[in-house]
Amino acid sequence: MTPILQIFYSLSQTMESFASIKGLKTNIGRKPKIKDWEIASAFILSYLTHMPVLKFFQLNIDNSIRSYHIFRRYRMQRIYRLLREFMKFLTFLRILIQLILKRKKKLLIDGTIVEISNINRARTHRIKRFSGKKFWVKRKRKLYSPHYKEKIEFEEIHYGVLVMMLCDEDGFVYDIWYTYGSMHEKKAFEIRYEKSYWFKFLVDNFEVIGDKAYRGVKSLVISESRKLKGIRQMIETSIGGTKGFYYSRWKKGITLLVYLYGFALGFSFLRNLNAQLRA
Repeated sequence: MTPILQIFYSLSQTMESFASIKGLKTNIGRKPKIKDWEIASAFILSYLTHMPVLKFFQLNIDNSIRSYHIFRRYRMQRIYRLLREFMKFLTFLRILIQLILKRKKKLLIDGTIVEISNINRARTHRIKRFSGKKFWVKRKRKLYSPHYKEKIEFEEIHYGVLVMMLCDEDGFVYDIWYTYGSMHEKKAFEIRYEKSYWFKFLVDNFEVIGDKAYRGVKSLVISESRKLKGIRQMIETSIGGTKGFYYSRWKKGITLLVYLYGFALGFSFLRNLNAQLRA
């Protein structure tokens, strides 16, 4: 048995035990070809292996598994709830350890654009599930030009969603969500703060560091000094990993959420492992 399969089976057992303890509905109707906790484990491993979930099952578990065994909407909703509750549980444990050791971590907030499709395809208006002006976004950037020997400002056009992430200075992800690509990061933060009790609890009880885009938000510390900018490098590394969802071919918003939570758990697992090895 390969190390990846060993991790998969141990993770599946953990997810099964967690689902039974929490009383989460995992299977409805006749006996499924693959269990919900196995799919949830595969979504976490999809980040670690850089392999789409369907391909992982076909190569390692059963070649007869098809996409409709995994990506049905009602099933994605159950897996999303399972991954969300599992991530909250791990975060509570991490917060409890911090309180016991009296080493409270600083939290970092940032957002990035994940493209739904390329610009040419988006202009044909054939995208059904993600369509509308709210997914168009323009971003101004400054890059150094060796020719002009100075920073040149230019404008990028994207068609996608804005993925927001809240993690600590070690890279452990506390919360992750997405919204329309045209929405400003500050506005996305404020809406999340109003609607999510979990996010509100984290922001009210931890020091949260943001960049210049979050000026005006009272509960945030803006990274002006070199020390705070150095701490914020972790969120840049963390959120950059969300750019790899192009291989998944996701078409539904709930599927993207499942991929995001799978990524968050997989990335947190790797960062925690690296921290233990350094210690």
